Amino acid sequence: MTSLAVPTGSSLFMVTKAHREILNVVQAISDADKISNVLLHGDSGNGKSDMVNQFAASHKRPLAVLEIGQLAESRQIFGYMDLKEGQTVYVPGLFTQAIQTPNCVVHLQELNRPESDKALNAIFSVLDDTFRRVWIDELGRHIQVAPGVTFFATLNEGFEFVGTMPLDIALRNRFQFKLRVGELPIDIIRNVILGKGLLTFAQVATLLNLIEKLRGNTQSPLRVSTRDIINIAELVGYGLAPMISIMTVLGDDNDQLESILLGDHLGGSLEVMADSEFVVL
Repeated sequence: MTSLAVPTGSSLFMVTKAHREILNVVQAISDADKISNVLLHGDSGNGKSDMVNQFAASHKRPLAVLEIGQLAESRQIFGYMDLKEGQTVYVPGLFTQAIQTPNCVVHLQELNRPESDKALNAIFSVLDDTFRRVWIDELGRHIQVAPGVTFFATLNEGFEFVGTMPLDIALRNRFQFKLRVGELPIDIIRNVILGKGLLTFAQVATLLNLIEKLRGNTQSPLRVSTRDIINIAELVGYGLAPMISIMTVLGDDNDQLESILLGDHLGGSLEVMADSEFVVL
């Protein structure tokens, strides 16, 4: 079993001042060896998972990421029985290793996307602020949560997220901190793109002007996440035209995108996606 590593952070990662103060309190609670569970929710692509990674990196804490969408039953999260050299042995899972690692940041990713709505029942006692342990039948004993372990959970909520389910109220209540992560303001995104050295100031200004037109269209506004904008900027940095980059990343109806962008007299130097022109790859 390999040791869990401290992730690499980013000097450009931005959060609101309120979120920074709250996360500092989370760290202080963890330092006092008290339970601190944090639920991050909001639209996809706005940096929830990145925030967990940055928290672990900035405090030099090991990180374990568990994909909840892969869980079919409650005991699966702790490990499994396997046959080795003619003997049946218990193989602990990542979660079991993580909760026994002092000061580990445990990220429960896509908390509301398990294959079964009963799959998370087994972790209730681990998240509890007094119990902090779980019984493992295969071991015949309790596994105790190590000092300083902090639990983060991320989720996307809404009818558009296929495969998700409403979060059990008892599970939600085990997270003392519930933070909504929204889109970064355009001026912050501008600084992030410039800080990455992806584009010139003029290129960034042109790109963000287009993004604001898409977001603010009165007839058919489009949601363009922070992640989308960064991905678009990277494509432009590699030489793709802004309009083609936007269409490639958003993957929406190209006719609708062209109509919004060109309809605002922005089409002068914008290249339209040539869907009908074929060339050798």
